[in-house]
Amino acid sequence: WATLGDVNAVHERLLREASLGETSIDLAYLLNGRAVPRNLSLFEPLDALMEKEPIEDFADIAPGLVAPMRLEGTLRGIPVRHATNALIYNEALFEERGVALPGTFEELVEAVRKLTFRRSDGTQVHGLAFTPVFASNFLTLSRALGGDYMTAEGAIVAAEPPMVKTLEILAELYKAGAMPRNFATLNNEEVTTWMQQGRAAITVNPFARLVAYNDPNASRYPGRLKPLIPPMAADLAGKVAFAPTVEFWSLVIPKNSRQKAAAWNLIRALSSKEGTLAMALNGNGPVRVSTYGDARIRESLSYAEAEAKAVAAARIHLPAFDEQSRAHDIFVEETQAAVLGMKPAAKAMADAVERVRPLVKL
Repeated sequence: WATLGDVNAVHERLLREASLGETSIDLAYLLNGRAVPRNLSLFEPLDALMEKEPIEDFADIAPGLVAPMRLEGTLRGIPVRHATNALIYNEALFEERGVALPGTFEELVEAVRKLTFRRSDGTQVHGLAFTPVFASNFLTLSRALGGDYMTAEGAIVAAEPPMVKTLEILAELYKAGAMPRNFATLNNEEVTTWMQQGRAAITVNPFARLVAYNDPNASRYPGRLKPLIPPMAADLAGKVAFAPTVEFWSLVIPKNSRQKAAAWNLIRALSSKEGTLAMALNGNGPVRVSTYGDARIRESLSYAEAEAKAVAAARIHLPAFDEQSRAHDIFVEETQAAVLGMKPAAKAMADAVERVRPLVKL
């Protein structure tokens, strides 16, 4: 069993070993962002193994997590853990400011404005705060308007009106002070502190962050930080379903491994309903929708019902292609430029499309 210090080290070791004539690694974790064609080609197609010894009720695993693990029509990995994004809001601040939960994206924007205020002790409260280094955070908001950077098929749609409109709205909120002045440098630890202290009313983060946000030893509002799946824009409500952004880990078997049958048996055990439940009770984000219906999960996770709906409809932030990481950074760079007022949103997204298009080869 090999455990390495960070995500990059894990994948560097795995991909190096999988490229050799033979490896002692028989089973490994692969993050969806690394599930690009040249990497997936190093791992065993699982269809024959699945046909001979199928995974229990495989259709129960969220489809948005399974699809990115296919290459040339064959399945190369089995999802086992996810982190799905939602809005997280401070219920106490909503009550304090007399703000109702939004039913449309337009109402959400208005709520962000109303939740921006200065306390009597001088503390500034911002309606919205999130880390700006992840494309998924921006997409969590843009998908409520039907916007995206790219479609699942690889079409670049960043310069189309829904994405541009999202960034124009965020730029207005930033200019009005509804988002922190240091937005460009915010990290997750700072956002956690701000949410715990009530210095921010709404953020974008995975459901799992709710545990830290509601920690009675650190939070001024234990139990009052709650999840909200972003509401769709008024003209899309009831017509287009919201697709939360998701990151996830899958189990893969290197083609050059020596014990593929044993590795598959372990995958089947971990991916079974009982295996998924056991991991979930230990803090894993369960990839099976049915797991959230278990009484033990509902008792330990107050937000189980909301997360079940989110993961069932979740979709990755960008499709897999070899230059995905570079494309991600370009999208984020141009998005930040738009939000911070360095470029008009339409210009920023047009520049992003021009820079990313040569990198996309699906």
